[in-house]
Amino acid sequence: MATITLSSAAYNDAKQLAETQNLSVDEFIVSLINKFALSRQGKKKFKIQPIEKLSPEIQDILSMPIIGQLDADDINGDKARMEYYKEKYEL
Repeated sequence: MATITLSSAAYNDAKQLAETQNLSVDEFIVSLINKFALSRQGKKKFKIQPIEKLSPEIQDILSMPIIGQLDADDINGDKARMEYYKEKYEL
């Protein structure tokens, strides 16, 4: 078994963070090393949430109908979005 040395301040910080996650300091440090190794290898995986698990506000935005073309001066769709909200929420 190998040993690493940490300063007291670093150990105390790691201990506090580990406690918030209900882990031992050893488990916490190992998880950090694994996360770092995965991110360096580019193998970090992101999971796309199903629409049902998203907040209602995000579900509303995703379900907005796309009607026609956007105006030339509405590149980001801000005007179209506001028109949609005005109609939907009677603003």
